[in-house]
Amino acid sequence: MPSFASPAYPEKVDLSNCDREPIHLIGSIQSHGCLIALQSDWSVAYCSKNSERYFGTSAEKIIGEPIKNWLDKDTLHHIRSGLQSSMITGCNERIFNQFIDATNIEVDVSVHHNGEFIIIEFEPVAKEHDTSEHFVRSLLSQFCRADDTEALIVSVAEQLRLITSFDRVMIYKFLSDGSGEVIAEAKSHKQEAFLGLRFPASDIPKQARALYLKNLLRIIGNVNEEIHPILPICRYPDEAIDLSLSTLRAVSPMHIEYLKNMGVVASLSVSLIVNGKLWGLIACHHYSPKVPSYFQRTELELFAEVFALELSSRLAKDREAESLRVRKVHDKIMSTIASDGALVDIITNQFGKLDELIENDGITVIIEGQVSSTGKSLPDEVLRRVVRYLNSQPPRQVNTLVSMAKVFPQYATKTHGIAGLLAIPISKSPRDYLLFYREAQTKTINWAGTPQKPVSLGPNGSRLLPRGSFNQWQETHEDLCHEWTDQEQIIGESLRITLLEVVLRHMQERDSIVRNASRKHEILISELNHRVRNILNLVNAIVLQTDQTDRNTEEFVKVLTGRLTALASAHDQLTASEWTEISLNELLENEIQAYVDVDSRITRSGPKVNLHSEAATPIVLVVHELFTNAAKYGALSNSGRGKVEIHWQLSSDQQLIIEWRETGGPPVAPSIREGFGMMLIQSVIPHELQGSTDIELARHGLQARFSIPKRFFTEVKGNESKPEFSEKLSETQVSALPRSALVVEDNLVIAMDIQNKLKDIGVEQVAVVGNIKTARQLYENESFDFVVFDIHLGKDTSLGLIQSVLADNIPCMIMSGYGDQLQLPKEFGSIPVLTKPVLDNELRQQLKAMFQDDK
Repeated sequence: MPSFASPAYPEKVDLSNCDREPIHLIGSIQSHGCLIALQSDWSVAYCSKNSERYFGTSAEKIIGEPIKNWLDKDTLHHIRSGLQSSMITGCNERIFNQFIDATNIEVDVSVHHNGEFIIIEFEPVAKEHDTSEHFVRSLLSQFCRADDTEALIVSVAEQLRLITSFDRVMIYKFLSDGSGEVIAEAKSHKQEAFLGLRFPASDIPKQARALYLKNLLRIIGNVNEEIHPILPICRYPDEAIDLSLSTLRAVSPMHIEYLKNMGVVASLSVSLIVNGKLWGLIACHHYSPKVPSYFQRTELELFAEVFALELSSRLAKDREAESLRVRKVHDKIMSTIASDGALVDIITNQFGKLDELIENDGITVIIEGQVSSTGKSLPDEVLRRVVRYLNSQPPRQVNTLVSMAKVFPQYATKTHGIAGLLAIPISKSPRDYLLFYREAQTKTINWAGTPQKPVSLGPNGSRLLPRGSFNQWQETHEDLCHEWTDQEQIIGESLRITLLEVVLRHMQERDSIVRNASRKHEILISELNHRVRNILNLVNAIVLQTDQTDRNTEEFVKVLTGRLTALASAHDQLTASEWTEISLNELLENEIQAYVDVDSRITRSGPKVNLHSEAATPIVLVVHELFTNAAKYGALSNSGRGKVEIHWQLSSDQQLIIEWRETGGPPVAPSIREGFGMMLIQSVIPHELQGSTDIELARHGLQARFSIPKRFFTEVKGNESKPEFSEKLSETQVSALPRSALVVEDNLVIAMDIQNKLKDIGVEQVAVVGNIKTARQLYENESFDFVVFDIHLGKDTSLGLIQSVLADNIPCMIMSGYGDQLQLPKEFGSIPVLTKPVLDNELRQQLKAMFQDDK
């Protein structure tokens, strides 16, 4: 249990305790390393108790201090760069052969961000890397020698045991019911075999499987060693720091006892992830303490990823071959299907081809109460029970049973000769089915101990039984059929679609579709007439109410055209969305485009909200009048001083509140209160949407607040809309950006991330290089408008190239992991410096300051 929990187990212990245990909040680490957690300002928030060995000072004295007090600037630079890579990839970044300044201990380092803290883990370097640790290339060369997937898996287990020196290496595959089976094993001949044994799903709890997806490698160095708490110790479990990606995370006491029961002292597990799912594990056991080097673990993790890709490729080829076979059978069915006669007879005539699709011992088709069968079949009374059961299942879904005896009370498998079925619904009403049957097969499953995993009470509470619980235990079934595979269920779904087409053709659904289309056409014409009349009435009202007083013909036409254009824009967006919803943010964006010369003075922010169709026209008319007034009389009428802020939010009673605020404009004239435009602003939302409008003509600019009832909008879950500068840049702003840029960075992940960020901001061409020689050649042969530098590139620095760029008057920027400890020559004082990890907004703001603010 975690350090904040009682060491005794709960009074009642069963395997559901494992599923509930917060193993990612365990609050301790294993003894073969040290952990610190940093705040965002790089001060130490938590520290493992054994840190004195590494830093020469107790954990209490380290906590609260800046980490730069304990690490030299080079190490800190590498950690900062590693953190940025980790934040991009979502994985641990490992840094080899670093030194802790205080004790001069050589360590390997792992760094990641857990969403709240920067987690840094140190492990001492025990030796230089020997050639046996560079094994990925040699293992990959063996892939082509394996004739099939099974041979590949067996070969990998044997070679990994040879390379890693673990006593036992197993390839463990998860099955559809959550249990796992050892499908390959390499071990000493003196050890008992686990090959072919199954382990219950409860052996690897749900939260442990989730962690295997996040962190590909899990090492347990010694189950008998003391663990070290992370200080300060938390009072409650949910306050502990998240160690999901930690390489040193301590082990659950339940799992420690599990390993001890097996006689295992050290273990290493590597996830095999295929198509985003946990396919299986490489499980390594050792019967004495063992911690593989950081480098070897990294190589092993890399190999596991490549091995998973090879597995995925081979499995996909198997599926593709099966799909090709199925498509050929489907084509045969569609080309030979009859178009007349009873539907049950038409499908019966295809039984021979259906038999090729799915392995079976009998087929039955049921259509409108008519039944036809071939091979094994069920009597009518049992078949009626089966249909009633299938009718209770979700429609349009292939259903499978491996044991009908477990679903239907008093069903006698031996009497009827059928154990399981695969049911394909081929119509919605009435519910008709195509059924494939399978006979029972006596099935013996070899478990590593009883799957129920019994417990017994010990002196300190309940605990798992000792080692004997892993002896082979056989479970025999007489009423199960051969399992329906995922591929067979996919075939069933494909066949369902094919048969639906047959049913539609036979039942002459085309006539029904034509009749429905005709009715829909009449409804659409009626709806169109209604909407056209409403639009014409609205246009007529706008024309009549647009005041010609004090306006010449040109001004009248301009005002009227603006209002009609705003109305048309809203209807364009509604048409594009098929008259369902439109985005409030996009509605504002379309209106702002008319003010491209001042759009940098217009900001907007708020959650993602979609307006319902009936609310779009009133709101767009109000927004258009607000912008028109601001451009003519208010904040957008002067030369650069005025600003307009638009913010929307959801109130506590789920109303949509839109706030309009003008500042920096000329004094508000009383005459603004008059006219049709102000009447629209004040009256449309209360009248048409039953909302409210509050207008204040303050001295510094017009202020407005609108409340829209919940029934007229939908909140879209996701990130909030960004302020104006995070949205699409205006043409003026884009033209101010550099058209081409060069990124000089030796870390490929960071370089590609900066490249993507620059392109997202609007830089058209971005080149990346990882060394000074190539960077200089590229710079001399091509022209760039902007250059981004990392100072340290391996053993070289970019200082000389920066001098050349400055001499050519090319703007440049430096990004560094040294932060405020970076020391630059005086002539570089004007160059902006961003500290790694570089965030999107920081880069965007810096570019804006360099290229847009002075335009």
